Parts: sequence; structure tokens; C-alpha cells
Amino acid sequence: MKKIVNTIKGFTILELIVSLAIFAMMTALVLSKYGNFNQNILLTNLAYDVALTIRNAQSYGLNVKSSTRTANDFSKPYGVYFDTSATSQANTKIIFFTDSNNTNVYEAGDAIIQTTTITRGSIVSAICAYNNGSCSSINNVSVLFKRPDPSAIIKVTSGGASYANLRITLRATDNTTKVVIVNSTGQVSVEP
Repeated sequence: MKKIVNTIKGFTILELIVSLAIFAMMTALVLSKYGNFNQNILLTNLAYDVALTIRNAQSYGLNVKSSTRTANDFSKPYGVYFDTSATSQANTKIIFFTDSNNTNVYEAGDAIIQTTTITRGSIVSAICAYNNGSCSSINNVSVLFKRPDPSAIIKVTSGGASYANLRITLRATDNTTKVVIVNSTGQVSVEP
């Protein structure tokens, strides 16, 4: 007579508990890092949006974009305005404008093309303007482009001082930062 051995294979309760514990730990690790990862992605997107807005101003300034819809007036520069002051949440706004008065700075009477509001707690935290290699910390700046020159006109709104290069620091809620660099040659880049 043959003896039939009935072997049932499967998980023991101990193996199941260990597997679930490992799965729970991995899930907790992923979820705890998700917030930082998400904030970093949002800040990187914001930096590239700022750079793209500056490039759009350059494109408008160089191309045949009339400053008004009806007239063929191509003499007005296009620019982007940044402000680090927390008053009325100016550090959460980026203003893309037409310099209607040809002052090479943003003023109240200038035509606003687009105002971008920075959300999710990120801000324009610092603006550093360079001349001869030395950094001057400033509160507000206008970056303009005027036809036919692709060079950037970088001017402080209050005082009207001109600068050669600009570093715009964007800060997220977790204090990570990204920097957008604008050179007087018209080059716009985001630091990795």
C-alpha cells in the first residue's frame, strides 16, 4: 500500500506578518519622502516658468510684436518685473509688461501683459544684481528687451541703477532654493 502524503504549501502566519511589516515600512518611507519630492518638483517648475517668462519678454521685444493691437508701434520694450518685498504679497507675483513710457523700468502706468501669481508657498526670496563681479542685494528689478538688441536691460526700479547680470532666488516652503540667472547678453538659465 502506498501512503498518500498530503502536503499543503503556503504562507505561515509568521511569514505573512513579516511580509506585511516590510510592505508597511516601505510605504511609510515613500510617503514621508513624497512631500519633499513634490516640493522640489514644484520649485523646479517655478524656476523654469520664470525663465520662460523672461524668454517670452525677450521674444516679444525682438520679434515683430506691436505694443498695441491697432498701431504698428514696435519701439516699446517688453520686460518682466520682480519684487522681494512682502508688502501686498509682491514677492509672489511676476509681472510681464510693456514699458509704455520707455523708462526701462516697471511703473504703474505700464501695460501689463500677464501677472503670474506664485502659489503653494513659494516666493521670490532674493535678487542679487552684479556689476564688476560684486553682488548688490536689491528689492525690485525690471528685466527688459528692446528691439533690435537681444541684450537684457537690467534696472532697479527705485533709483534706476543698471546692472550686468542678475540672480533671482526662488524659495519653497521647505527652504530649498532654485536660482534663475539672467546675463546682460540675453542668456537666461536655471542653476541645477
